[in-house]
Amino acid sequence: MSPHMKLILIDGGPASGKNTLGELLSDKLRRLGGRAVLLDLDAYVEKFNSKWTWNNGQEKDKDQLQARVDISKDVDKYLLDDFTIIVIGESFLSKDDVVRFVKRLKVIPPVYLYHLNIASALRERRLYQRGPHSLIDLERDQKDRDAVRQWPGYVYENIHSPEIDASRLLSLIQEGKGLLNF
Repeated sequence: MSPHMKLILIDGGPASGKNTLGELLSDKLRRLGGRAVLLDLDAYVEKFNSKWTWNNGQEKDKDQLQARVDISKDVDKYLLDDFTIIVIGESFLSKDDVVRFVKRLKVIPPVYLYHLNIASALRERRLYQRGPHSLIDLERDQKDRDAVRQWPGYVYENIHSPEIDASRLLSLIQEGKGLLNF
C-alpha cells in the first residue's frame, strides 16, 4: 500500500471549519508531492436534491443513501489511483459511524479521524455571517456532540487561523495521531 494512500475523515458540526480546513489540508498534501482530493458528502446529496427539501422522509433517505453509495465509489476510485482522500459532510460521532462508512469501501487504507471542536458561539457567528439556513439546528447538533462520551480518533481544537490549523492537522497526520484501528 502506498504511503500516500490514506482516508482522512473530518467530523464537525455546521460552521466548524470542515470545508476550509479540508481544502487547505488537501493543498498542503499536494505541495508535499502527494495526490489529494476533498470529497464533501453534501455535494453528493445536492446532485439529487439541490434545495435540501423533500416531500417525505422516504425520498430524503433514498437520496442520502444514494449519495453515500456514490461517495464511497469515488473514494474507492481515488484510492486505487493512489490518492489521499479527505471526506467531510458525514457524521462520525461514534466508531460504529466510521465502521458503517468504511464497510462500503472495497479498498481499506489507513483511516484517520479528526473531530473539529470549536466553541458554539463561534459556530453561531460563522453561521450568521453565511446567512440564514433553515435546515441547520446548531442547538440540536451541539446536544448530539455533547452526548458523546468517548470520541474515536482525535479531537482537534480548531481555534487558530485556518492556515495554522491545517498545518497542525498535517503534523498530527504525519505523527499518526487520529489513526483508527479496526
